[in-house]
Amino acid sequence: MSVVEGPRRAGRVRRWLIGAATGWLALLVGHYLAYPLSAVLPLGGLVVGAACWVLAAGCSVAALVALLQRRAYVWAAVVLLAAAGVGGVLWTTDWERVYVDSQFRLHRGGLDDLAAQHRAGTLPADARLPWQLGHLSVDGQSHRRGDARYLPLWQDWRGESGVGIAYFPTPPGPDTLIATAPGDLGQPVRHLGDGWWWVA
Repeated sequence: MSVVEGPRRAGRVRRWLIGAATGWLALLVGHYLAYPLSAVLPLGGLVVGAACWVLAAGCSVAALVALLQRRAYVWAAVVLLAAAGVGGVLWTTDWERVYVDSQFRLHRGGLDDLAAQHRAGTLPADARLPWQLGHLSVDGQSHRRGDARYLPLWQDWRGESGVGIAYFPTPPGPDTLIATAPGDLGQPVRHLGDGWWWVA
């Protein structure tokens, strides 16, 4: 091995590790933002997600191979365990629940104001949302559905299915249905708090 070969290999390992970390971070952000991304890029979100998985896994494997070539077995084991652990957590996390719950907590004040206006009857059937809540609806509006106020978080590109959050002034019954898309009915499946429900 020449004098410069050691530093070159170290630089290559460093680049692969940076690539792997970037890929895993991009994958984390991509999974969390899957709903807003799919509203902007219906099939592009899948392509971006697949590219992030390839980048993260590919760079992790390349870093692992480079470390094994340097006979840095302990570091190789650390990279392997870290990649497997992060990949396992990202794969098994219920990202829909994480996104919906965190957005509900972040925008609770705005959603409470919207619910109060709905109860007071001051909102039209299709009301434009304030800019802070606009990303919680594919069309930037809240819609009256019977006695409920519905925000369509996602719809497929053909309008055949959808999911969202809805405010019910009184608790919904087990047979309550709400139009989530032009061709789909959903029902409240999980209570988020203060009369707001996840509808799927």
